[in-house]
Amino acid sequence: MGSLLKNMVCITLLTLTTTVAYGQTIKTQKPYKFMFGLAWNAIDDDGRPFQDLLRFRPRWNMIPAPTTLSMDYYLQDGMSIEGRVNFNRYKESNLVNNDKDRRGLLFNIDFNFKYSFSQLMEQPYFDPFVFIGLGYTKRPEPEFVHMFSPNFGVGFNVMLNEDFGIQMRTAGKFAVHPVIFKHSSNYLHHHFGVIYKMNAMPWNEDFSKKKYNWLFKNYRWKGNKM
Repeated sequence: MGSLLKNMVCITLLTLTTTVAYGQTIKTQKPYKFMFGLAWNAIDDDGRPFQDLLRFRPRWNMIPAPTTLSMDYYLQDGMSIEGRVNFNRYKESNLVNNDKDRRGLLFNIDFNFKYSFSQLMEQPYFDPFVFIGLGYTKRPEPEFVHMFSPNFGVGFNVMLNEDFGIQMRTAGKFAVHPVIFKHSSNYLHHHFGVIYKMNAMPWNEDFSKKKYNWLFKNYRWKGNKM
């Protein structure tokens, strides 16, 4: 299993290096360069995929403090790559694969390709996105301790200004090792947190001059004339 993990890490690093190098050759102005995030994360691993999704107790495993760190690098035309590191824990009072006796710390790392729709929507405030990637999860004993998975997810950003915003997202993680798509090894991963965009393009500059001009016009109400 060590060689499999090493190969996945090498492939991921090669992909990230190639895409970053390609992104640096693009001369068009970007809405941001890097985006950093700090978030709370909740894991729904009750062994009943896509059932009782909004029943938080006894299904969602959470830690009171934000334990997710993320970094996003913008490429072009709404495309970016991101890395995320997550810590969580199983509580004895929560369901984990239909069992309430499981406890311990959980570690997860993800690398995703993300596409944002804000430019297509011609506004910078609300930014829905989709993403796909690869992840590794280390669970407490006794089963599926080391899990590799493809990830598929959706989310959105609500920008408070050019630099700071709020992000919500959810992802489905489907195991391909040590088992393939066995429902008891799959889980849902939810996040809520804050984001900061480094080198963000001001809303009143090129980001808005063409497509977004309508957002910044001073409209006057034309009432009925007497």
